[in-house]
Amino acid sequence: MKKVRDKLFFLTLSFFAIIQVVAAQNKSEIYIPKNVKASYEAGIRGYDGSPGAKYWQNHSDYKINVEVFPDSSKVGGDEVIIYHNDSPDSLSRIVIRLYQDIMTRDALRDFPINFGMFTDGVKIDYLIINSDTLDISPKSKTVRRNSTNMIVRLPEKLAPGQSLEVRTKWSFKIPENGGIRMGNYGDGDFFIAYWYPQIAVFDDIDGWDMVRYQGMVEFYNDFSNFDVNITVPGKYTVWATGELQNAREVYKPAIVERYRQAQNSDSTVHIITAADRKNNNVTADNEKNVWHFTAKNVTDFSFAISKHYSWDAASIEVDKSTGRRVLTEAVGSEDYKFFKDAAQIARKTIEYMSFELPGYPYPYSHTTTFFNKKRGGGMETPMMANDGQPTIRPRFIGLVFHEIAHTYFPFFMGINERKYAWMDEGWASFFPQETVDELVPEYDYLAGNVRSYEYAAGMETELPPIVVSYSNKTRYMRIAFYNRPANAYRELMHLLGRDLFRKALREYITRWNGKHPLPYDFFFTFNDVAGEDLSWFWKPWFMEFGYPDLGIKNVEINGNTIEAAIEKIGNVPTRVEVTFEFTDGTKDVTQLSARTWKNSSGVVRIKYQTKKKLKKIILGNKHIPDANRSNNVYIVK
Repeated sequence: MKKVRDKLFFLTLSFFAIIQVVAAQNKSEIYIPKNVKASYEAGIRGYDGSPGAKYWQNHSDYKINVEVFPDSSKVGGDEVIIYHNDSPDSLSRIVIRLYQDIMTRDALRDFPINFGMFTDGVKIDYLIINSDTLDISPKSKTVRRNSTNMIVRLPEKLAPGQSLEVRTKWSFKIPENGGIRMGNYGDGDFFIAYWYPQIAVFDDIDGWDMVRYQGMVEFYNDFSNFDVNITVPGKYTVWATGELQNAREVYKPAIVERYRQAQNSDSTVHIITAADRKNNNVTADNEKNVWHFTAKNVTDFSFAISKHYSWDAASIEVDKSTGRRVLTEAVGSEDYKFFKDAAQIARKTIEYMSFELPGYPYPYSHTTTFFNKKRGGGMETPMMANDGQPTIRPRFIGLVFHEIAHTYFPFFMGINERKYAWMDEGWASFFPQETVDELVPEYDYLAGNVRSYEYAAGMETELPPIVVSYSNKTRYMRIAFYNRPANAYRELMHLLGRDLFRKALREYITRWNGKHPLPYDFFFTFNDVAGEDLSWFWKPWFMEFGYPDLGIKNVEINGNTIEAAIEKIGNVPTRVEVTFEFTDGTKDVTQLSARTWKNSSGVVRIKYQTKKKLKKIILGNKHIPDANRSNNVYIVK
């Protein structure tokens, strides 16, 4: 695979440049909130960035039977949940999420929705805890519905190491014209997510996660096991999280054979085509088919159904030692102009992430991208992505990559997106750059990301990423979630060097996959692997109000010596690049890492020896964020 490298990445210094750092200040520690510090002091988490000896987390086993009624746009099912209390606490209640209550008229939402999307929310027919049938009426003293949360007082406390059984039957209307991150997209095409009654997370930081789902902030789920039967009308096909257990019962033999071929094929296999749909050569000839999927140790389960979409797939070996392969699937209409490329773009994404950055083998059996016919936007769930259909190729590539990247963050790494959206959105915005630039070099993915950050950096409503995400309702919330952390990760890679950055990132994944890392676990792991306290970097980028801004303070020319004083005006540190342009048309570039500012009061002097006549000096470039570029050029008069 062609290696794409930002030529500015290597922190080289011009042969003629002499660097003088002025004054010093030292930022040695980062603030840790009391409830977070308590986890470290209790030995649940370690200050070296590792899970502590007393680390714990709860989990569930879900057995779900669900049926989709496409004609009426409804879904209903029953489920049995075995909830395991692996915490050291006795639980007097549990919290159950009813996500689709967000679609009721009086629900709390972070944004308005179209009038036609309103539903009656989730209807619960019964709720049984162990052998006790609970009163679920509005007057109940044991069950209380609060927005998308249902708080259930237990008949008996659930002791540490014990389990309880939850049985429930439920139904809801699937929002038409597309819901929030899921819905009915017309013509028999559905993506079903945020759909089943789900037990919330009980953790070592907050106890029960009581944050209500209001549309903007997303996942925080336990790692659980799923056994799901999905009933749909006979001509519908189902794709889902996990492994299909009964392919030969629901598909025609030719489809099963192509499916098997794709699992070992580097090139794209057209498993279901428009012609197959037309000739009724896809599913078993039954009035209804039951599709059986299982998934182990995943944070959620979603599925898509369609009666006319095509299905392409290829695969790639992600682990040379075992030969394990991953299926890269694309589900959508052949009329979408980029559909024919989608399976290979997904394959290239998996290749990059498995072998380049983060350089950790993709951990699941497949990734499925479902194209929902909207103009853009996407939504991730484990092994599944619900994507729009961008009309510009680089945006198509970036979207496919971005949503697949989420499989690592927040799913393989059980991140609390509700509080720390930047811990996954920032990575999903960071990773696609080199692949997009390789395939569409004229687009310049990184420059666009930098411009988006600069647009809002330092504005009154631009909050630091560490501010809990569910409280960020500002105009620039996406800057805190996506652009600022993506730029921080890029600057961090330049600071540490690619190899050390990759080593630290892999170690972070190794330590925390299948668990719930906090921002401090990320910070401390990188400190540990890098062998230095990076608090001076973490604090301004993630915890402080502020912005990056370097400027040319002054320039002195004495004979053959040019001295440029570069001032750090903003508090957010970035690398330094100074380009000397001469009247003969030649240029020379001096580069310094952000470490230049670790012990600096804010000025670095660059001395350059030359016999050439200087024309101008340019500070920075379009890949280095700078909130004010008006002070970045010095022209000799």
